[in-house]
Amino acid sequence: MSGDRRDDINQYIQSKGEVRLAELEARYPSVSSMTLRRDLEFLERQGRIIRTRGGAKSLAHLSMLKEAAYTQRQAENTVAKLSIADKAIRLVTPGRSIYIDSGTTCMCFAQRLPDQNLFVLTPAPNIALELVKNQNVKINLTGGQLNRETLTLSGFNAVEYVKTLNIDQAFIAASAFSLGSGFSCGDYYEAELKRLIIRKAQQVILLIDSSKINFSMPYTFARLQNIHTLITDQPLPDECQKAARQARVLLL
Repeated sequence: MSGDRRDDINQYIQSKGEVRLAELEARYPSVSSMTLRRDLEFLERQGRIIRTRGGAKSLAHLSMLKEAAYTQRQAENTVAKLSIADKAIRLVTPGRSIYIDSGTTCMCFAQRLPDQNLFVLTPAPNIALELVKNQNVKINLTGGQLNRETLTLSGFNAVEYVKTLNIDQAFIAASAFSLGSGFSCGDYYEAELKRLIIRKAQQVILLIDSSKINFSMPYTFARLQNIHTLITDQPLPDECQKAARQARVLLL
């Protein structure tokens, strides 16, 4: 029965995380390669697996890998991120509308946010859940499609919602910064959302740890002249400090 076989194939893929079509052909010698491909197509449509070149992967396994990668990033440069968060918190005053970006540095910032009258917009579901413990903080998510790797909501729906809002302060994270490329990240839609937030915000505070300086990612979303304050854990290289002063950026 095709249903029983497909259930068995799914359980096999879930248990191993990833399989090659050749493995399935050996496991089911009486079933043609074309039929096995159709079985994989069926399982993909059901949202159980994702087909790859020459095989398939478990979606649950991929999600665990993404979570592990995020957890690993969260454990990196912890002292630097906490230093940046402590500086950023001092800029927050009650009664403001603020944007908190996604990322592990912004999570440190969110964990230190005092329980006071604030309207917070964030693209990060994990940051929203962190802020739930603060009774006086009103929490809004941007909506949009979730990037499992960065735990960020972005895309058309996020952009359209943000267009309707006013933002006093935006606390933005960057994956990299260089004088040539500016502030950049690795996802096109996230860069698009960051650009919109920067245009909407009255004050833009960029949070970045020193390990990301003098590097570039594919998508530039801002340059020094687009921000008001740059917070790092260590002093910037001399040439970056000079450029920041010329752009009238406050360095903290």
